[in-house]
Amino acid sequence: MKVKRNILLIIVTALAALLIYSCSTPIAFPKNGMPLNIVEAGPVRDSRLEDLSNWCNSRTDTILLWYPSSAMFNNRGIEGVTSTDKYVFLNNRQVGSYDDDDSENLRKIKNQIEQMIKNTEDFGGNLKLLLMPNDLFGTTRDLVIGVGTQEKVLITPDSGYVLVQFINENGVYRVTNAEFETDWKNLTVPKNIPSSQLKGFAFFKIENGEVVAALVIQP
Repeated sequence: MKVKRNILLIIVTALAALLIYSCSTPIAFPKNGMPLNIVEAGPVRDSRLEDLSNWCNSRTDTILLWYPSSAMFNNRGIEGVTSTDKYVFLNNRQVGSYDDDDSENLRKIKNQIEQMIKNTEDFGGNLKLLLMPNDLFGTTRDLVIGVGTQEKVLITPDSGYVLVQFINENGVYRVTNAEFETDWKNLTVPKNIPSSQLKGFAFFKIENGEVVAALVIQP
């Protein structure tokens, strides 16, 4: 009987400790990607880029991702960008450049975005993007991506899948890694990410030169 009481005491103590810990540390749930229109800009960062970023990221249907180098654009699948360019793309289509000091130019870009953005209600398409906790408290997480049940490869011109990682750098979402693949299964998907090192992620599908589905997890 004494042994049973000791075992019971150990179990009760362990449960109490877990309860106390869980009260101070919130239970982790999966983070699901949200459908958003993808605005991409760069490589130069200046006050105009920051203005456009604030405008896009204050909306509920767009996010601006800043590519800090031409090499990052190349990895993303956009070639021919130089280090001094100031291009703006919406869903993979160029909508202007913020290289003009005239504020009217920036207003035209915003108007173009407003005219071309897509309804995000069904913009997630058949994509899957989520950060899955590996334990009760999410000390580490795995990124999970997927595309439907049958679709694997896009073989039409200017088509493929993009996975972008980004961080919030003084109010601007700076891209830290970008990949483009015709087969989404070839994308490098981070696993066992410590909670202190979580980034933002964007996963989107391009068909015939245009983003037709996109999901985003903000940092």
